[in-house]
Amino acid sequence: MEKYLLRTEAERKNVSEEKLGEYVKILSEMINCKTVFTENGENAKEYEKLYSVIDKAFPNIREKAERLTFGKGCFVYIIKGKNAKKNIMLMSHHDVVEGGEGWESDPFSATEKDGRLFGRGTIDTKTSIFAELAAAEELLSEGYDFEGINLYIGSSNNEETSGDGMVLATEYFKENGIYFDTVLDEGGAITEGMIPGVKCKSAMVAVHEKSRHVFRCRAEVSSKGHTSLNGSSTSSVEAIGKFVAEVSKKAPKIYKGNFYPEVKATFERHVPYMAFPMNILFGNIGLFSPIIKKIMMGIPAASAMLSTGMFFTTASSGPDRNIQIRDKEAEVTLMLRCVREEDLYRGLEEIKAIGKKHGVEVEEIYHDYCRPTDFNGKAFALVEKLLHQNFPDVAVAPFLLTAATDARRFTDVAENIIRFAPVDLDKKQFASIHGANENIRIKNIGECVLFYKDFIKMV
Repeated sequence: MEKYLLRTEAERKNVSEEKLGEYVKILSEMINCKTVFTENGENAKEYEKLYSVIDKAFPNIREKAERLTFGKGCFVYIIKGKNAKKNIMLMSHHDVVEGGEGWESDPFSATEKDGRLFGRGTIDTKTSIFAELAAAEELLSEGYDFEGINLYIGSSNNEETSGDGMVLATEYFKENGIYFDTVLDEGGAITEGMIPGVKCKSAMVAVHEKSRHVFRCRAEVSSKGHTSLNGSSTSSVEAIGKFVAEVSKKAPKIYKGNFYPEVKATFERHVPYMAFPMNILFGNIGLFSPIIKKIMMGIPAASAMLSTGMFFTTASSGPDRNIQIRDKEAEVTLMLRCVREEDLYRGLEEIKAIGKKHGVEVEEIYHDYCRPTDFNGKAFALVEKLLHQNFPDVAVAPFLLTAATDARRFTDVAENIIRFAPVDLDKKQFASIHGANENIRIKNIGECVLFYKDFIKMV
């Protein structure tokens, strides 16, 4: 780590106007590509246009890196380093959501205004994939030999739709015995107002994300015949309805919530930046945890960090659609999003018991649990050090991501998975993610490139 001296404060703050102009030009061209993923491929030409922009903008990467493609557009560049002993992955997806309503400009035509660049993807997440590529491109042009590492830069074409891009990529890595020391994806950012009582900005570095477990809940009732002639009082639909009602009612007792280490650390790391009395409350979180937990469980966004989320989604009944005949089968889909799998499965036993009571069978059909990363380990410590160097006025803390990223796909092929992009957002910018007028400060684009250059040299 000490082999590389970090830049001075003057160097950190003074990316030239000329260089920023180059960054804005390339990023704008990337923003102008409407890479909204659809299964029918209606935006395929927009994706191809983006790949042409990347190919032209980063000639050193084009010439010196190996490029792998998975599915319909997920790409991974590989830069082989000198005396490489470990693999490092930088990643961010290049698909975006639809523009939506309420924009003051065309979401797919990048617009500069008041020192900011507006357009869909400026935050989520074309700036970060641009900055990762730009960092590698500049290091290659400077003759950097990537001593000790093989650098991978990956980007999915369908992350927003939970698509198969990085699924296929990680299957390839698994099959070829490629294991990563560290994966750095998007997911966390520098934000404000996230923690009560903290006035400074916070670099929220996600070390874990909630999983997705999906269950088929199926009822089969043996009653037959016309409803007016059948003496049975219960149909499969009624059985499912009673099951759903009871599980929903008992959900708070089935999954009571817990202060997981990464959630606890989020608050503890902010204590030095808190004013009285919040510093006392969170500085003694063990003592006051019952009070804090009760308050957080009453706030949906906060309770998601403490407990397994439960959602009944699709429902179906059939196959006979004659309203005079009782449907023999009915089912609903149940999604559980947990912080720790062992907690989910303990609660699942109670859900299954309720199912048995109502004649409903509960079967798991999908899961994508990802192990948490040690926030006391080297990977987190490196990101923390770089943040203190590049953004000295922010608090740095680990946290649990309640959304989902492509990084979860790497749980079997990576030692450390960190979800953080050095985008610096105010409250309005944060609210613009998947909303109107998404934008990034132009100065921050340069800061992102410098951060990734430091990361590559220090990792």
